[in-house]
Amino acid sequence: MSENEILVAITIVLIVLMIATFIYSKSYGIINGVVFCLYALPLYYSMLFKGNGGSSFLWWFYLMVFISLQILTVFIYLVYKIIKTPKSN
Repeated sequence: MSENEILVAITIVLIVLMIATFIYSKSYGIINGVVFCLYALPLYYSMLFKGNGGSSFLWWFYLMVFISLQILTVFIYLVYKIIKTPKSN
């Protein structure tokens, strides 16, 4: 698996988690989507089109860090909401 495939895989995981947050809070899901677009679009563009002399690895690293942090926060939010929501029978 190449580095770009790993990046695409964790991006898809993040998008699925953000879609899952819409069940509990639409505003939280929208805010996460906007934040994701604000950092991911410029970093993906820089990695793909401005990656001269090894700088694409730097953009790849930033994307990995930011996406991993956002996955962690969205996952913690989902676990909190799942635990907090009462179960109906």
